[in-house]
Amino acid sequence: MHKLYTAALTLFAALLLSACASTVHIRALAPAAVPMPANLQSVATANRIIPDSRRDKFYDVLEGVFTGEGLGVDRAGADECVNVVGQALANNSYRFKVTQAQLQLQGKGREFFLAPLPPRYIQDLCRRTQVDGLVVLEAFDSDMALTRTAGERTVKDKEGKERKVPTVRVEMVMKVVTGFRTYGAAQGFILDQARQEDQLVFRGEGDTYPAALRQLPAPEECIRRVAQRAGDGYARRIAPSYVNLTRDYFTSAKKEALMKQAAMRAEAQDWQGAEGLWQQAARNLNPKVAGRAFYNLAVASEVRGDLPGALEWAKKAAYTCNNGQAKAYLRVLNDRLRAQELVQEQLKSLSNN
Repeated sequence: MHKLYTAALTLFAALLLSACASTVHIRALAPAAVPMPANLQSVATANRIIPDSRRDKFYDVLEGVFTGEGLGVDRAGADECVNVVGQALANNSYRFKVTQAQLQLQGKGREFFLAPLPPRYIQDLCRRTQVDGLVVLEAFDSDMALTRTAGERTVKDKEGKERKVPTVRVEMVMKVVTGFRTYGAAQGFILDQARQEDQLVFRGEGDTYPAALRQLPAPEECIRRVAQRAGDGYARRIAPSYVNLTRDYFTSAKKEALMKQAAMRAEAQDWQGAEGLWQQAARNLNPKVAGRAFYNLAVASEVRGDLPGALEWAKKAAYTCNNGQAKAYLRVLNDRLRAQELVQEQLKSLSNN
């Protein structure tokens, strides 16, 4: 999750613990970590993980034999990684027009990052592909680590008596290290370069070690899943992308039926009707009831995309009614406002074009 939104986790966990609450999901654009220049409007994806010598092919086969990952799985994982970064840029953002050229460029060596592609080569390739830049996967390596531990499980015999039987638990950590570069066509230079490490953990359990191993996905499937995460992660690095946010709101308050009625409206996605009832509840003389109503009005405003309005309602809940959750929510909303400003700045070139 984008760092601007991690503070929300603590806030809404506290809300759920403190009162009856319900949840709403919000889809929002998070800013890119590395904004691209305005003249980069269209990109094509490329895979440079192709051995360009028999020596490299020999080492790839040798590595697959010794790691147990199978032959060609890194190549298949690299293809999937490039495919996902293109899909993520096309479907989870509208910063770039994406050409799914899936260009295959030879050049893999034993070192992690190769020398940058020559500027004239980049300019010529972009001209032929009719794009403003290239997103190139230039390094891809996977590593698998297996551990086993003894466990036990409870079984019943024919007489219904419970007893413990030994089991074997295995854990496979699949790590993928990728290297991406983004090149611009204007001068053929590197606009961004990133080395990423992603990993997933897979677990299995069985009566024997081989039985436990059979519960794990095949290594090539594990690499494919981690490669997907890596590709999506790099797309989010260079383009504003959608993230899913979770907001919780109060469904009740002491002796105030309007709060329950409004919650029913919100559950039915009738946010306008819910807001009307929460506005009535906010006139309650009990500051605890009014504070919860103000808080919910802030959430409703955020659902509608009105962040300034959400901020004003949250201030009333926090400062007029001393609602503790609203004080934390104010920090979340301020982070969102700053993120929204960054997104607008990063997408400004689209409106100009």
